[in-house]
Amino acid sequence: MNTHELDKRLIQLHNGTKGLRAELPVEIKVDANDSDILHMRASDETLDRYQEVIVAAGWRLDNYRKNPVIQNSHQYGDIIFTIGQALNTWVSGKDLLQTWKFASQENPFAKIARDLYRGGYLRAASVGFVPIRWEDGKDKSAFKRKYVEQELLEVSAVGIPANPNALTLAVKDGVVEKSDLRELGAILKHLECGGLTPLSISNAKARTNAHNPTELKAVSSHRTPNEEEFCNDQAGLAADARAPGRETDGAQWLQLVREVRELAERS
Repeated sequence: MNTHELDKRLIQLHNGTKGLRAELPVEIKVDANDSDILHMRASDETLDRYQEVIVAAGWRLDNYRKNPVIQNSHQYGDIIFTIGQALNTWVSGKDLLQTWKFASQENPFAKIARDLYRGGYLRAASVGFVPIRWEDGKDKSAFKRKYVEQELLEVSAVGIPANPNALTLAVKDGVVEKSDLRELGAILKHLECGGLTPLSISNAKARTNAHNPTELKAVSSHRTPNEEEFCNDQAGLAADARAPGRETDGAQWLQLVREVRELAERS
């Protein structure tokens, strides 16, 4: 086992544990009875871009099942980024399977994420896990490393709103409702400008009409000029475009938020 090489790739997961994150293609089956439920195949032992394989039989699921939340882009700093939960997580054959239920009535993030997955605009999920045992590939092996035992700690949707093109296409095709996008744009703007706490986001959302988010604007009207300038910063050319929660540059996140807002204003 090449422990030193693996150590260099370890990152801090949401609970402080050192682990890895892997983006995986998913196959989606829409639930016939509940539009908020999707059945996901999140891992099927295929070779990933690191030339690594995760053996499904090696998943340890107990700790994840204690709090099976689905996050947006591995963000854990605010309740708005919790977009749903896994009603069930299990292994069948070579597959890690989940049933996701989106909190679409409570969170505009969740509703848009649901619609993008249902419409086929998002086709990946991301897992955060702690490697326990693995095998290094030999010269003639198809894989560089095979994880044979690993503990699942995180599951995340990816691409909201780190993929504005998906949003643009989905709105154009009518998959995402314009009112949902306007509501999300208003909340993101004030969240990033520091005008709202998690509790006030929830309270303001409950009071705000999606077509007229003036009350949300009033909540953060006390911002200083410096805060307003920060909210209008453009992302630099060298800004990191990876999904938030993966050592993302803050200016790039602000730029992505702006693109969502501009799309909402045009809708």
